[in-house]
Amino acid sequence: MHFATCPAYGADDPDGTCTGCAPVDARDGALVCHRCYGKLRRRLETAPEIAAHLRRLARTGGSAKRYDRESHGRMPRRMAPVDPDVLDALRDVLDTLNATATADATPDEVHEIALGAAGAVLADYDAIVNDAGAFATWWQVTMPTQLPDWPEFWTIARAFARWPLEDRSGWAALPCPGCDLRMLRRIPPARAGVPEWYVCSSCEWERNDTDDDGLWALVIADAA
Repeated sequence: MHFATCPAYGADDPDGTCTGCAPVDARDGALVCHRCYGKLRRRLETAPEIAAHLRRLARTGGSAKRYDRESHGRMPRRMAPVDPDVLDALRDVLDTLNATATADATPDEVHEIALGAAGAVLADYDAIVNDAGAFATWWQVTMPTQLPDWPEFWTIARAFARWPLEDRSGWAALPCPGCDLRMLRRIPPARAGVPEWYVCSSCEWERNDTDDDGLWALVIADAA
């Protein structure tokens, strides 16, 4: 977290301006706080959906617009070429997960490939959050929206910011346990096997439905 005088204070994505100037307690069983633990894990959990979304955009022309060719005869309307950024982003997201897909892979096939690769990373996540070097490396290729030394690289967060997925989060029916403000959001799992997250939009409080033996899942469910 950051002090109020920090230029990164209140920023959802400080882009490396400050990695944290105000100390916070580490999450049990990890070298990092709940917030950093959850932010990186959630982005890795959504990586298969981001990869499939990018493949779908590539098959439909991405954000490219239709154009008309004019001639003396009637010409069919055609689709402009695929935005090369979509293809670059898909390649980089898959490279981050150490996965590859053929050029003719369908969105569902890309999703399955990325799902397996992301699953392998998440299976070692407890080890990653207890290794400062490993955590810093994964954070660097996942969370910033721009890498100053490699501006053309598409991190997972950069791809998500450019081509966002549908926001399925909603407000929880109780105040945040950390700051007592009604700023607590529920982020449903992207698929079976990943947790539901509870994230305060005001303070650093963040948990998921497996934390503390499922306590927060019960508390939030009872308040609904």
